[in-house]
Amino acid sequence: MKLTDNQDSAPLHRHHPAEIEFSILDGDNICRKCVGEKNTATVIDRDSSGIGILTPVPLQPGNIVKFVSSGTATFGIVMWSVESADNFRIQVRYLKP
Repeated sequence: MKLTDNQDSAPLHRHHPAEIEFSILDGDNICRKCVGEKNTATVIDRDSSGIGILTPVPLQPGNIVKFVSSGTATFGIVMWSVESADNFRIQVRYLKP
């Protein structure tokens, strides 16, 4: 589900775009060479429940990803993905440890 400015929800914490590394741990309908490889994405937005990214990797809903930032690993599940020019705009919900 995509959040819009008109929905009642917690505000998104927007930051200047930043790069983040991620790995795909599991996924169907994705190129097998991408699974387990380090990939990069541009952070579009984030809040306590998830992160929005822009990446050339064609992630699909249900893919499990691992983000590494400042030496800390965070896991998430892709909720939706929309193709945008040469990239994909993807929303990931964090998984609880």
